[in-house]
Amino acid sequence: MDLAESTLILIATILMIAGLMLSFVPVMPGPVLVWAVAIIFAVLEGFQRMTPAAVLVVTLLMIGGSASDLWLPFFGIRTGSLSCQSTLGAFIGGILGTFLIPVPIAGTLLGSVIGALLVEFIHRREVRQAARAGKTAFKMYLLSYAVQLVASIAIFAVYVVSLESTKG
Repeated sequence: MDLAESTLILIATILMIAGLMLSFVPVMPGPVLVWAVAIIFAVLEGFQRMTPAAVLVVTLLMIGGSASDLWLPFFGIRTGSLSCQSTLGAFIGGILGTFLIPVPIAGTLLGSVIGALLVEFIHRREVRQAARAGKTAFKMYLLSYAVQLVASIAIFAVYVVSLESTKG
């Protein structure tokens, strides 16, 4: 391994670790940050150390992790805690909360919970069911955060495995 390749690997690894650290901040798009470093590294080194298969895997991990806010709430429908309408209310509430409440994490979380609560209460006129929908929306938000962390870590792991498996 020559000096240029070693330097590139060192810089990419440092940037990926920084991206992983930023992944712990809920408003940061962790999977996208770590993925971007992996893709830039793959392009700069000519897809020799990060093979096209590894790039495909990290891209799928990034999409799944980054889009978890969109697909995870729909699991709430299966648990019976959220109706389709309250899931949509949580999604729209989260978007509105992000823009209307100036505290980023709190705005999205509060908007999501309030959206689910309001829609479920309007739909069923039952406080207990509305509260359950709000609690489920809260859990889904936390689960989405955890999925994004895991996706970021998995992208880094694919990067490390790629480096190790292509040593020459």
